[in-house]
Amino acid sequence: MPILQADTDTITSRAEQFIAEATAIKMLDAELLDATDIGTHAIAWALQGVQVFSLRGKTPAIPSAHPAGDPLRGACKGDCGRHGHGVLDATTDLPTIVAWWSGRYAGHNIGGRVPANIVVVDVDPRSGGDESLAALERQHGRMPDAFGEISGRGDGGRHYWFRAPAGPLSSSRLGRGIDIKTHSGYVVLPPSIHPDTGRPYEKVDGPITPPPAWLAGLLLPEQPKPSTSTRAMTPATARTAHDFFNTGTGTGLSIEKFNENTSWRDVLEPHGWRPVGGDGDADGARWLHPTATSSTSASVRGGRLYIYTPNTDFDVTEASDPHGYSKFDAHAVLNHRGDMKAAARQLAGKAAA
Repeated sequence: MPILQADTDTITSRAEQFIAEATAIKMLDAELLDATDIGTHAIAWALQGVQVFSLRGKTPAIPSAHPAGDPLRGACKGDCGRHGHGVLDATTDLPTIVAWWSGRYAGHNIGGRVPANIVVVDVDPRSGGDESLAALERQHGRMPDAFGEISGRGDGGRHYWFRAPAGPLSSSRLGRGIDIKTHSGYVVLPPSIHPDTGRPYEKVDGPITPPPAWLAGLLLPEQPKPSTSTRAMTPATARTAHDFFNTGTGTGLSIEKFNENTSWRDVLEPHGWRPVGGDGDADGARWLHPTATSSTSASVRGGRLYIYTPNTDFDVTEASDPHGYSKFDAHAVLNHRGDMKAAARQLAGKAAA
């Protein structure tokens, strides 16, 4: 549909306004008023170093660059040069931000990609996060008054921003309803409007410091005691498991047969995962882990499961390091702590029974 001249004039005027306001924010350290256009707030966040992109409610507003049937759908990480890759669209490039919020995405909410050196602790009362936080505070002391946001839902949901401890992070020991968000994810930034209540998200001013020692300790995955059953799997171990499963008993199904004859529901649902519509097996199917607070925890591409949240026992897939799990791989992680040989032995035993 062609844009009418009046629409073009409006877009041009809004873009010029954003550029002028961005200049004022940058040069004069100007304060933003509550009534300021949300596009200016997007610019202000970008000037603070937070990569932003437009949201429709709480989900990415820019349509996928790869429609259904495109072999790159779900696999492309933005290498095609087009927008439409979710959080990977996030940017601090002011001309891009001005174009989004002065044009097609005027008035849209702001998504902020979590900076690489930050971990966001997400407390969701709907899933019991307030009770889990209260239990942690009774045991360890009060959660610091950290920088973050209060949800526009109005139920006390809260984000706490901390400098990320070194190493892989997990929320598995924080309790039900408390997740974490890292650079692979995003948060809804103030003053975005909550789609269910029409109320704005609110910024909580405060320092961004390392988490207290007790929280940092809980964010680091618990280290298993050294043993042959829980040691990290090496490629050699994987080959041994594969060989065992195929030939060790002479009666077991092959790993390939297991992957072919097992559904993702068979693998994930016994552990509380749930599909987001559909059968959970189709290419592009999305899954949520048991205490998810985001819209997607994982997706299926080419028969493999790609994880986007650090709040599980799986490794997170990154644009620079895509990591997909076969059904057998996922079964081993969920039931045998990643010990593929133990998983193969169990399944081979079942087949022989």
